[in-house]
Amino acid sequence: MEIRLYKKGDIKQIAHLLGDSVSILNAEGFSETEKHSFAPSNIHFKNWEETCLTNFTVVVEKNNRIIGVGQLGYSGHISCFYCHPDYRGQGIGKQLYTALEEYAVAKDISTIHTETNALYRPFYFKMGFSTVQKQKVLLNGEIESTFVVQKELST
Repeated sequence: MEIRLYKKGDIKQIAHLLGDSVSILNAEGFSETEKHSFAPSNIHFKNWEETCLTNFTVVVEKNNRIIGVGQLGYSGHISCFYCHPDYRGQGIGKQLYTALEEYAVAKDISTIHTETNALYRPFYFKMGFSTVQKQKVLLNGEIESTFVVQKELST
């Protein structure tokens, strides 16, 4: 496995990564609303190419296949963080997160934050995050609970 910076053209594989992830999540009992909260059907990947190139975006690649992606904005917000479900428990999420945190420290970003659901919140706890607030959000006409989590960094 190799962790590297996002490069132009990776977006096609990232689109497949999200599609595979959502299919597997849906098969595991996620509702349509929850599925769309992970990867809405109206994602415009053309816009993502620019976003991935202008933010700090890293991918994990295995056998020339992207199996994980993480993105950190300059405000310290993790706006994209996916690992293919077939590779859960292999440390890929930790590798991605570590790269994001190292970048944040190098850029004097003092706080990293994101929104997550109850299923993925334990991962962020393991990485040293704490819950700032629980919030209710309207997703495709249904109210869902999410959590704002953050971590203060030593810069």
